[in-house]
Amino acid sequence: MYFPATEKTLPAFKHALLAVALLGAPFAVQADAAADYNEGLAAYRKGDVTGAMSPLKRAADGGIAEAQALYGTLLDSAELDDEAQGYLLKAAGQGNADGQYGLAKMYLTGEAKAPDEREVARLIRAAVAQEHPAATISLALAYTRKDARFGADALTPETGPLLLKAAELGDVNAIESVSTAYRIGDYGLPVDAAKADQWSTRLAEIRGVKPGARKK
Repeated sequence: MYFPATEKTLPAFKHALLAVALLGAPFAVQADAAADYNEGLAAYRKGDVTGAMSPLKRAADGGIAEAQALYGTLLDSAELDDEAQGYLLKAAGQGNADGQYGLAKMYLTGEAKAPDEREVARLIRAAVAQEHPAATISLALAYTRKDARFGADALTPETGPLLLKAAELGDVNAIESVSTAYRIGDYGLPVDAAKADQWSTRLAEIRGVKPGARKK
């Protein structure tokens, strides 16, 4: 069967196919990078850090933010600070919470130099906004210490709710602070003897101390 319009439209059709093929290439690369990330993550979860590094690097170089964050964190643990910072910067730039927290931690410990004094707080807060556990605990405890780098203190309205979240995540220092706060009314939390007792009991359980017993 012959369609007269085909001869005229064939060149345009070829161009369209070429455009689709070219547009599909990045997706194929992205799929490969995602597969590399899954391979690296699986190895990492099995405790095979050495086996995780190569696929994680390929995935990180392929633009996978989760891979950039994990690979950067592993490099940081290996004291390869310059490389670690580069990958964590990429992950943080994509809004990845692990990357934001990992980079902030490097700035806080002096392993990397922050572009300005406000960057640490910005990164931590961005990670907290995504409910990153370690970032939440870090910011809550920074408030109780009145850490000036975060521009906050114990009277900041966020302190109480953040401390509760940190305590619910199981952080011992946060649990102790929450228990005391409910006992005396602090960090914006009301006096509540029942809640104070609940958190004291949980703290004792974590520490392996019977409620009311003195630690040796």
